[in-house]
Amino acid sequence: MNDKNAVIDKIINDAQTAAEELKAQARQNAEQIVASAKKSAKAYKEEKLSGKEGRIALALERARSVDALDARRELSACKSALIDEAFTLAAKALKEDKKAYKDYITRVIKENAEDGDKVVISGEDEKVITSAFIAAIAKSAKKKITLGKERGDFAGGVMLCNEKYDKNLTLEEDLRLIREQSGPLVAKALFKGE
Repeated sequence: MNDKNAVIDKIINDAQTAAEELKAQARQNAEQIVASAKKSAKAYKEEKLSGKEGRIALALERARSVDALDARRELSACKSALIDEAFTLAAKALKEDKKAYKDYITRVIKENAEDGDKVVISGEDEKVITSAFIAAIAKSAKKKITLGKERGDFAGGVMLCNEKYDKNLTLEEDLRLIREQSGPLVAKALFKGE
């Protein structure tokens, strides 16, 4: 759980600066959309003003409502993209800290491996997660596990495979679960007061 809290803290810290920039950009885009709608509405009003003020007022109100909704959608999409980027940066930061990454892999394997499991790693991890590294974990955990020859199509973490089933312990899956559990908390921390 501490690893998850550390990842969440890293996500929040790394993303706050980017959040401010995205919020400013989203606000600017929203203001441009509203200004454009006002300009269009004014032009429409001037063109059609001859006795049709009721319809014009209704059209203006509809344009404002649509523009406001579009601005909220765009802001929401920007926030979601920022949270995705924060989680991606957290995974990258974990992998760049080789000691922390090896500790993470060790913990994941020890907690989930069963005798006879083959450890599947990503091609990116071949220099970090070696046969000797897996053998040391197996000895420490007193389990018969080996490094498989095949490489997975994922960014990091491992998959534990045996004859009965496979366990997806990839970084992508772990971060997906963390985001599912603490996404609202991360969003609240990143977008205070909104």
